[in-house]
Amino acid sequence: MDKEGRVLSTFTDIRSASHLSIDSEGRVLVADDLRGRILLLNSELRLERVLIDNTDSQFKLRRPLQLCYNELTSQLYVVDGSDSRLILLFNLH
Repeated sequence: MDKEGRVLSTFTDIRSASHLSIDSEGRVLVADDLRGRILLLNSELRLERVLIDNTDSQFKLRRPLQLCYNELTSQLYVVDGSDSRLILLFNLH
């Protein structure tokens, strides 16, 4: 949205965005709760990549509820609400 409240861009391939985080480059990290995935969108809200999805055997993410991104260390913390786990990812760049 711009400062007058007009919508500039949208991304619709999300079932339930439970949490968002934005980095200094304007990229948006999205926790898609109902699809069990974390998305990385560019500053124009185009999908850059899926960081984790519910088929990832390493993390077994089911319900991502909250995100915390530390830009200095490139670490992303994800809270999985299905079993109250904290997941740590490195190097998002």
